[in-house]
Amino acid sequence: MADVNTTAQYQFQNNLELALQQSTSMLWDTCEEQDCAGAEMVSVKDLIGSTAPQEADERFGDLKQTSPGHDRVWMGKPNELYFNEFVDGADELATKIGLEGGYTMAAMATMHRSWDSRILEGIYGSMLMGKAKESLITVPFPSSMVVPVTKGGASGPQRMNIAKVRAAKVLLGQNFNNPLDKRYLALSEVQADDLLDEVQATSGDYAKAFGIRQDGEGRLTGLLGFNIVPIELKNPDLLVAQRGLTVTSQGYTRNPFWVRSGVRKGIWRKLRTAIKDQPSKVDTRSVFAGTTVAATRTQAGKVGIIENSEG
Repeated sequence: MADVNTTAQYQFQNNLELALQQSTSMLWDTCEEQDCAGAEMVSVKDLIGSTAPQEADERFGDLKQTSPGHDRVWMGKPNELYFNEFVDGADELATKIGLEGGYTMAAMATMHRSWDSRILEGIYGSMLMGKAKESLITVPFPSSMVVPVTKGGASGPQRMNIAKVRAAKVLLGQNFNNPLDKRYLALSEVQADDLLDEVQATSGDYAKAFGIRQDGEGRLTGLLGFNIVPIELKNPDLLVAQRGLTVTSQGYTRNPFWVRSGVRKGIWRKLRTAIKDQPSKVDTRSVFAGTTVAATRTQAGKVGIIENSEG
């Protein structure tokens, strides 16, 4: 809508519609939430390590400490992501469109994509760890939680397949994740279609055994205990895609899978909005929306990535 002057010669009937785009957050409800207002750095979780039991192998022996060890996960305040656009009164008169409403719709769509980008950045990025915020270290994404692109085929890079989803399920199980902790798998339309293509080539008993769920429109909604989150990870309007985090250096898509408790979003300010007159400009208002949200993984074994070829 930035080129509104080129369309001013036409008379519209006030039928305003956003260009095709992701306009709703797909990830907001798939993770834990924490209020972070008032702090530059916040503690997310204290982690207590695992131990083996001590054995009482002597009479009147001294008690031995089990020493489980502990660590802490942190999250830092990010920069605000925002939308800002001017509305010219002359343009509204020329086109007969309430541009202010249109820009408001575009602003909210931008905010929803911003939330998804920040959550994905937390999934893909390093964790901040340390007992005190003055001595933090960064812990990169562990290679042990990556299902390689070659999984499920004889050789070479493979598209999304059932074998990869099974491998993701095994990784979460091997890391002792609570089976009641809701599980998610982010898929593009192409990858969901790859899985449906594989399922349709098998028997109904096979589909039932693998917990395959579809909605009334035939869309894949669940598989092997995972809830499918439909999101185009290569969407150029996602800041996380622009930064190259959703693909490997070879161009393979990095599809995350996680349990709900494995991702925590921190909210400094969910939404800041304003529609203001601009006194220094003629008949002009501005539409503004901003959000300050971040996210982090909470434990290494709660989040993984499946690499997929789409070629």
